[in-house]
Amino acid sequence: MTLRRRLVAAVAVLAVLSVVAGVTVVLVQRAFLLGRLDAQISALAENPRAVLLASQRSEGAVATAALSDVYVGRMGADGRLSTVLAPQADPTLVPDLEPGERVLTPAGRSTASGDAPRVRVVTVPLANGRAQAVIAVPTTSADLTTRRLALTLGLTGLVVAAFVGLLLWWVDRLGLRPIAEMTDAADAITAGDTSRRVPPGPPGTEAARLGEALNTMIDTTTATNERMRRFVADASHELRTPLTTLGGYAALHATREPGPLDDRGRADVDDAMRRIGDEAARMRRLVDGLLDLAGLDAPDALRREPVDLAEVLRDVASDLRVVAPDRVVTLDAPEHLVVTADRDRVTQALVGLTSNAVRHTPDGTPVALRVLVRPGWVRVEVADAGPGIPAEHLPHLLERFYRVDRSRSSGSGGSGLGLAVVDAVARAHGGSVEVTSEAGRGTVFALVLPA
Repeated sequence: MTLRRRLVAAVAVLAVLSVVAGVTVVLVQRAFLLGRLDAQISALAENPRAVLLASQRSEGAVATAALSDVYVGRMGADGRLSTVLAPQADPTLVPDLEPGERVLTPAGRSTASGDAPRVRVVTVPLANGRAQAVIAVPTTSADLTTRRLALTLGLTGLVVAAFVGLLLWWVDRLGLRPIAEMTDAADAITAGDTSRRVPPGPPGTEAARLGEALNTMIDTTTATNERMRRFVADASHELRTPLTTLGGYAALHATREPGPLDDRGRADVDDAMRRIGDEAARMRRLVDGLLDLAGLDAPDALRREPVDLAEVLRDVASDLRVVAPDRVVTLDAPEHLVVTADRDRVTQALVGLTSNAVRHTPDGTPVALRVLVRPGWVRVEVADAGPGIPAEHLPHLLERFYRVDRSRSSGSGGSGLGLAVVDAVARAHGGSVEVTSEAGRGTVFALVLPA
């Protein structure tokens, strides 16, 4: 059962209970009022002769005033009812009794005449035993009070029902209906309609916030799936080239005629083995990069410890001078700078940035390493004076397998994973990688780490 049906069922049960309670209150109140009337006529019935005498004495003004709303009659032996005293407000009132009918306990009867439709009546035998006194009281006041109570409860119930209905509509509009739309959207997305989105809910409500969060989650999931699809396609493309090369050389070797090799044949085999080795190394670099990216996503990817970042930078600069002796490598860093990080991963990131600077700049281009310390952060910059990077490529540099020059293969331009690994190292430390570049004036990559 849906939440909406449960809410409607609960309100229906509450309405039934309210009606039952209202009817019970009206019946109890009417019984109480009739009980008062019955007590009044029962008290008069205890001395019927005194009542008859009091009603017949014109000088008994006090007694008659006490009987102003009471009917007193005498039913003779022949069963005929004669009025002795009628209520002042209803002088023509006569109870509707059968000839000779005896009503020993107060009971309700209709009227034969008069304004009041019903009375509470009791009959009391007189001394001779053949005649009886009839005492009755109109139920007009009790009926009027009961009707007023019923009308008040009915109107109150209608107001409450209208308020509850308005509340249900409000809850349905602001809560249940948006949730149902979210459920439909989720079902549609599960069925494959990835373009479906949750309609915006009423502003300022939890449903609106939930809808925005759900749309954001759907967009994020869609983007993640698209990146995964592109990643698989790019990885497949990168692996296809070396695999094709390996397969081609294997097929070439399989078709070679057996026999002793001459110098040219031996040179061809050596060249083929070299190419196979190169392609295997490319595949190994690609797989290592993918493993690095996968490992950096794990919660325990880092071994954090105090690391002297200045010492790491001096080592990286020294290695870069050996690898690229034609470069002028400068380092601007304090004597000591201790951060909490994984030394191997930070070294890997810095080597990746410096290697990227060497690979994508002309020979002899200087490379500068500098450290900027900010409150809570350390910024390590690797700057080159190369040709720079076009602005349209800057937002995509940290994506996996992205290359500025799409025409270059992984053999000449790297695997396309180097900067992605650097970014993953930075994010694993809680930091980031920033890139600024200006055509003709060089590029600056910054590794930002928490201090």
